[in-house]
Amino acid sequence: MKRRLLYLLPLLPAIAFGQSLKNLAAPPPPAPAVEDKAPRDPNKFAALSLLGDSVQLLSLSPARGDTVQSGEWTSSPAGGLDNAVLQALNEAVKAVGKDREAKLYTSTTRSLFGDPANLFVDGKLSLPGKLGDAVRQSGAARLLLVTRSRQEPALAATLPARILATLEGPGFVLDQRPNGQIGFDGQPGLAVLAPYVSIRVALVDLGDLKLKREQSLAVAGRLPVAADAANPWAATTAEQRVKALEALIEAELPKAVAGLVAP
Repeated sequence: MKRRLLYLLPLLPAIAFGQSLKNLAAPPPPAPAVEDKAPRDPNKFAALSLLGDSVQLLSLSPARGDTVQSGEWTSSPAGGLDNAVLQALNEAVKAVGKDREAKLYTSTTRSLFGDPANLFVDGKLSLPGKLGDAVRQSGAARLLLVTRSRQEPALAATLPARILATLEGPGFVLDQRPNGQIGFDGQPGLAVLAPYVSIRVALVDLGDLKLKREQSLAVAGRLPVAADAANPWAATTAEQRVKALEALIEAELPKAVAGLVAP
């Protein structure tokens, strides 16, 4: 997949290290809203991905039955999944017309964002640190913001049945239950290793930072499993796993955002 230079935006913590407990208990009132007078190009989008590198792992085994064991795995290289998202958004924007342009942003400090649901307050985007100012100074009229999304496994049709957990962000389901699952090659009884992506794309007006529309995406695939592979997760390399997630993003994200970037 073609890679392009991205704008890396190191963020400043909202609270300085040496701030007193008194100030923490009584933060200053928010600054008054300033009218946005920046010139904005309606054909220009800013795109910001905040997925990060943490990958969800949902495991099901014969000993636990339908009880899911949740874990995490860190993808590498750092920022690779965010880059895949941004390149997919870039292609989706440019597919609408040759006059369309996307400026791509990610962040080196994702830990400041916390729960993606808290990025919107009363329908308006509130980014911490200097990131909001930097994106607005891009000259773009709209922002495509990609975050993790909590969704039910049933929304991703190719995932195994009876997963009593919630999908969030990029991840994998490792299903080793002896329940007659049909594997990638059509043979029954094989373990299943299924990559998935559960994300939200928000369209934000950069003039007033209000949420205009949004689209959620929950898709999954299946990785090939050898007949003698009792644990297909252990039988795959880190590179194979990342490529599987990138392939899902590359194939499905442009279709999901087509309505958001249309004129």
